[in-house]
Amino acid sequence: MNTNAETRRFRDGFTLIELLVVIAIIAVLISLLLPAVQSAREAARRAQCVNNLKQIALAAHNYESAQGSFPMGNVTFRFDGGACTTVFLHTAFNFILPYIEGGAQYNAYNFSRTYRNFANSTAALTRVSTFICPSDSEAAPSPEGFVWTNQNSYAMSRGQQENLYFNWAVASFPDPNAPYYSTCNYGGGDGVFMPDGVVRVSAVSDGTSNTFFFGEMSRFPNEPSGSHFNFGNIAGAFGGPVWGAASTAWPGDIRPTSGAFVIPLPNSPPDMTGNQISTCFNAAIQPPDWYNPVLNAAGLPSCKTLGQWAFRSLHPGGVNFAFADGSVRFIKNSTNWSTYRSLGTRAGGEVVSADSY
Repeated sequence: MNTNAETRRFRDGFTLIELLVVIAIIAVLISLLLPAVQSAREAARRAQCVNNLKQIALAAHNYESAQGSFPMGNVTFRFDGGACTTVFLHTAFNFILPYIEGGAQYNAYNFSRTYRNFANSTAALTRVSTFICPSDSEAAPSPEGFVWTNQNSYAMSRGQQENLYFNWAVASFPDPNAPYYSTCNYGGGDGVFMPDGVVRVSAVSDGTSNTFFFGEMSRFPNEPSGSHFNFGNIAGAFGGPVWGAASTAWPGDIRPTSGAFVIPLPNSPPDMTGNQISTCFNAAIQPPDWYNPVLNAAGLPSCKTLGQWAFRSLHPGGVNFAFADGSVRFIKNSTNWSTYRSLGTRAGGEVVSADSY
């Protein structure tokens, strides 16, 4: 009797094989569940990103209702007696702050001072949640002793003509014989945002539903530690990661901030050597025409694939854009280049159908 009882007690348990089978089944179920969970999380992040873009576009329209035009893309220099004495670089993202519940931060800015003036440090270091896409990676804080920045996952649409890195000066700076002399030869552009100039709704003759307004400009997937790009409170072209030391990871990296262009395709890879940017802007001294870019060593148009100047996101397959009518649409990486360029201009006269992107 005792032997039978011990046998029954032993048989009530699990064998090692049974336990391994159960563990294997659980592992399979988890492996099936994880992609669904990750997909649901990405869908939620993407929905929040779309909402952020809607809020930014709405703020720019509210600014237009109050001021009569969309905000200036960026302030450049102070033109004083034929000399360019002070560089400001304040951007549209600063100007729309009162319309996204950022009135206190806006009031903390002193726009008569430069972007690097200590008077603007508090406002510049204040993080704006609406400007951060949840899918974007975290940017490192600005190193001590460098300019004050806050992370931004979005960019103004500046069209096809590069107008952040280059100006129109030729023989001197400023050049009285070159365009936009009174704004230190900075100006122009065929997008909605430009340096030292504003665009009215009536000037978007291509149609607000066919014109990019803002788009994503996230960090790159392989952004190195110590990099704090992208930031939206300063408009210019800055040396890339890592600030405070010579970059051995991405030598020659130069990238614009707060704005992007539609000549490079969306989500183009970054130039990590400096060779591509030097080929793209070879001998350029004015805002270049990127329609016929120089071929790089691989036989590809350098400007067409210059990732630092491109809109980009960490969402699979494309980039979210706010259009000038306030709608937000997902533009695929595979969008035809001609169509994509056309969406970047405000008055190019191109005819773009909604089913082409």
